[in-house]
Amino acid sequence: MARLSTVSLADLRLHLQAGGPTSAQDLANTVGVDRRTVQRALATLGSEIEQLGKTRNTRYAARRPIQGQSGPLVISRFGVNGVAHEWAVLTPLYGGTRLEWASSSLRPDWADQVHDHACFCDGLPFFVTDLRPQGFLGRAIARQLPAAFGLPGDPRNWSDDQTLLYLREWGHDLPGNLVIGAAATALALNPTRSHLVTPETRAARYLEFAEQANAGAPIGSSVEGEQPKFTVWVNNSGEDNVWAFLVKFTDRFDTPTGRRWADLLAAEAIALELLTLASRGDADAATPQIFDFSERRFYQLERFDRVGPHGRRGVVSLRALHDAGFTGADTNEWATAAKGLHERGWISGADLRAVRLRRLFGRLIGNTDMHFGNLAFFLEPALPLALAPTYDMLPMLWAPRPGEATPAPDFSPAAPMPHELELWPEAAKMGEDFWRRVEGDQRVSEGFRPHAVAARRAIQNLRTRFG
Repeated sequence: MARLSTVSLADLRLHLQAGGPTSAQDLANTVGVDRRTVQRALATLGSEIEQLGKTRNTRYAARRPIQGQSGPLVISRFGVNGVAHEWAVLTPLYGGTRLEWASSSLRPDWADQVHDHACFCDGLPFFVTDLRPQGFLGRAIARQLPAAFGLPGDPRNWSDDQTLLYLREWGHDLPGNLVIGAAATALALNPTRSHLVTPETRAARYLEFAEQANAGAPIGSSVEGEQPKFTVWVNNSGEDNVWAFLVKFTDRFDTPTGRRWADLLAAEAIALELLTLASRGDADAATPQIFDFSERRFYQLERFDRVGPHGRRGVVSLRALHDAGFTGADTNEWATAAKGLHERGWISGADLRAVRLRRLFGRLIGNTDMHFGNLAFFLEPALPLALAPTYDMLPMLWAPRPGEATPAPDFSPAAPMPHELELWPEAAKMGEDFWRRVEGDQRVSEGFRPHAVAARRAIQNLRTRFG
């Protein structure tokens, strides 16, 4: 059967949109023309088409418009000095994305694990998916976006295109140090800090922000976590002494949930202090502060992804690394996933040990919420990635839940498995010390103190068996 001498450009577009990146020969076979006819037609389409690879491995892909706009999106990377540099270019395509590095010197060690030889990714790169708004603040942000764009109220339900739309239009104050698109980068370089407080105005402003956050307003950047919170800038003295903080807050103390969360935030501060000591004074870890203002408790912690008034540090969650396949394991357990990262060169042996210790300690303090969004690493071009400081480490077993404001669970920590015996004595000592400090802390209510006593005794009983 004779081949056709021409090809419909509309047909060619449809095939590329439906099939994703395709070679000229495969396109020719599909539409019934010779390869040269297809190549001439592709040249006619010009900037609508991206060429992936060279010679026999060349494939062609159609650019995918995002809300009417197609073409490359520059990814800017902010340094600790606040200067933004072009790091990469991301082009949405039908079937995936193209990720090109601004220069060979900026190409990360892990680049080949993210894209193929032609810089093609099957979806969004892992560090882009991690920028989607998260948790309590993320949902508040999503609810405030213009309805005309049709973004679902829960960012967990966003498609890749919806995620890119948000990042391009509103992603100037994201966790980490990456900003996508020229408009968002310009805003990030010239921030307006409406959530700026001083030590003198802190009490009034924190109470105001808590009321606004409870009413659904997004106060600050979309950091991870379900506990009600906001992010602020604190100016201690002078424009160069401005630092970014995460602030969790409770209901009022005269409510059962408010009193219980106040106890848990005090416990979280103790847990962070103990883990910082265990890491031998991690230079990146901050000291939490507790403030009680007008019957609410506020837990303030300096953000480890911000440096001074303008600097930023890259971060990536274990969830993003796991979802991208870098852990090599079907698991929901920190230590197993971290072991996979270590085996593939993503993290060091020392940080694998730190993750294992953190996980064992969490188990001994009743932290039932050690999901993959609550463990992070500093995202740098070089491997291995360094473990970020601890956050959201608290005894969630006692957290209020629907229908039960002040649960009183029977705490029976699991005995160590054989592979845990090396680190378990250290973790158990830390766990016992944690509960002893909770028991004697003046910020903890008399109602919660018996739980701390019982938990400490449960660990003591295990220590008599396992050391």
